[in-house]
Amino acid sequence: MSKHAHTETLLAYWETRRNGRPAPARADIVPRDLSNLLSWLFILERADADHHVFRLAGTGICALYRRELREQNFLDLWRGFDRHHVRALIESALAAPAPATATATAYALDGQTIDAELALLPLRGPSGQADRVLGLYQPLSPLRGLQDRPVVRQKLTGLQPPTREIYTPVALRPLTAPPFELVANDR
Repeated sequence: MSKHAHTETLLAYWETRRNGRPAPARADIVPRDLSNLLSWLFILERADADHHVFRLAGTGICALYRRELREQNFLDLWRGFDRHHVRALIESALAAPAPATATATAYALDGQTIDAELALLPLRGPSGQADRVLGLYQPLSPLRGLQDRPVVRQKLTGLQPPTREIYTPVALRPLTAPPFELVANDR
């Protein structure tokens, strides 16, 4: 799966902050280190498998939805099978712990769309367990496609589940990447 340059930047940062541990702690993430990504970053806290609550949501993401997302359940942004797939993706990223990515199409009420890539990187909370997610919601198409209308739904177009392999920056990866899995969407 080809990743956006911002996703690669975040993955490389996560790897350096991990410092040989399974996942970095939330306290290891320094916002000023990611200043060029801040408006598209978010942090989720796992309450239980069905509740991954926004603790922080960047201004770009909130502007897409035209609402404050803090204290909202991330899974509520998804419907039907997509919700189950996103839930499984987050849970597997936390269990591995390893990064996972997804692609989606976001829709405005009038049917206008943008494509986006999501990166989900596990973080350790105060207990030492991976119970938080550092996320990136990276638009892949111009936002003007939404014509200043809020996103009202989104559909998954692809998933890249976590693997137990250590993350390797794109420059060091073999030229043949593993295939990426398309997922079913309910219509």
